[in-house]
Amino acid sequence: MMNLYRQHIFPYLLDKVSRKLDADRQRILPYLRGDVLELGAGTGVNFSFYSQQINSLIALEPEPALLLMAAQQRSSLEAKQAGRFYLIQGDGHHLPLASNSLDVVLCCLVLCSVSDPQQALLEIYRVLKPGGTLVVFEHVRSEHVFTRACQQLVNPLWKPLACGCHLQRHTFQYIEEAGFTTDKLETYRHQALPALVGTVLEGVAFKPF
Repeated sequence: MMNLYRQHIFPYLLDKVSRKLDADRQRILPYLRGDVLELGAGTGVNFSFYSQQINSLIALEPEPALLLMAAQQRSSLEAKQAGRFYLIQGDGHHLPLASNSLDVVLCCLVLCSVSDPQQALLEIYRVLKPGGTLVVFEHVRSEHVFTRACQQLVNPLWKPLACGCHLQRHTFQYIEEAGFTTDKLETYRHQALPALVGTVLEGVAFKPF
């Protein structure tokens, strides 16, 4: 039953919810340039927002059902743009990419779900070029005492229903511990998201030269 949910129901729900953040994508994604990795590409909902000026996009996704939807999303793009997008099945803990090879890594609502975000961030650090950019849009642990208590209470049920999503990640701390410069990251309350996932970490972190 859980496998059926993961393959057929959750991808639909994820895609539906993700569409509510199109305004954020329009603000963030058109400015990405060079060789880009999207970690946890999901259903490919970000694809249509990328600039024509990116050299290549490697879209990494562990779930076959989501990767299939991402492939369908890619097929709807203009041929020139679609030809720059490479879909790979895999997760963020062991990236199949050379060290110092990428200009940008995008993490959009994915570090909440990887089983070991600290390991994933060390891998991101490894594959970025010196001076490379980590672009982040992630829901994180709430700064509000009551909401934080609710997150802790709900989290054991939430994680299986959201296929591994964790409500209380200390993502800023993990990014800092991985070695990134973090002064361009900010945390705020996102009004389009429910309170349990409404505290968002957004911005860019840099791999030092």
